Amino acid sequence: MKKVLLSVVAMMIASMSFAQNTVVASLSHGTDVTMFYGSNALIDAVAKAESGDMINLSGGTFYASNITKAITLRGAGIDSENATYILNNFTIEIPADDANRFTMEGIRCQNTMYTKGTFANPHFVKCQFNAIQNATEQDAVTNQLFVNCKIIDHIYVGANNSVNFVSSYVTNIGKYQNGLITSMNSIHNQRGLGDLKQSQWYNCIFFCTGYSESYLPADAVVMNCIYPEYNGNNYAYDIFRGLISHPGTAVFKYDETFKTFDGKYTDEQTFELTDAAKAAYLGTDGKEVGLYGGPMPFNLNLSYPLISKMEVGEQTDDKGQLEVTIEVSK
Repeated sequence: MKKVLLSVVAMMIASMSFAQNTVVASLSHGTDVTMFYGSNALIDAVAKAESGDMINLSGGTFYASNITKAITLRGAGIDSENATYILNNFTIEIPADDANRFTMEGIRCQNTMYTKGTFANPHFVKCQFNAIQNATEQDAVTNQLFVNCKIIDHIYVGANNSVNFVSSYVTNIGKYQNGLITSMNSIHNQRGLGDLKQSQWYNCIFFCTGYSESYLPADAVVMNCIYPEYNGNNYAYDIFRGLISHPGTAVFKYDETFKTFDGKYTDEQTFELTDAAKAAYLGTDGKEVGLYGGPMPFNLNLSYPLISKMEVGEQTDDKGQLEVTIEVSK
């Protein structure tokens, strides 16, 4: 029993939300848990991991190597006082015959995450990215899912790739050839819209900080989306004007859309709508457009608990048991 209890404690230590002297990665393989320490802890854990394993990361800054196994990677959350950061560029390349799914949650990626090869169904949940793109023109990563995520600089969707956004904030999508994009209840900050051919948009909010004459291509599917006229534009234009059909869409003043968002991203921004916008513009499901409507409204609470307090006894009792007191928070 002592061994099992200590293993459980070790697995949870890496998700601590309180300050600690060093960063920690815990690798869970079945009931076995291995701890790694220091800024290279993620590199060491990935090297030892097998497909299907889980790696829990403490708050702090990690370096990453390329990931070639369908693991689950968990951090301490992107809005935590001690958030988990991956500092460098890294590549995800999962073998096409791997039966497991790559999943990442609660992590800030500070540079560029590349996807490579041919694989499907990676899930990214409550993460923040600087940039995302394919490693080569031949890569075909399909059904990528981003839920409650933030992409701050850009994402490029290559040929033969497909991406789905749900209740996410996304800056500058670039799309090549027959890449596919589907977005629901997300906010899209675009420099231009003309490249987004054969894309699908439901209950989304667009705003453009670049080319004033840009509008969505005719073959895009757009339903119940809005375009608030960006602050600084001295004239209005209709990004939906070239569409064959665009039911439920609307263009109106920027300051009538968001409570506080002025088009300039900050980590603290919540992207909440004004009460008037919530009531006036509804999605296909009858809920508000943007991040807080839809099936998975935006929030950054993790799907797993974090340790907020842990006290471990100094020694085992006469039955070989160790007293551990744990408080968890979500």
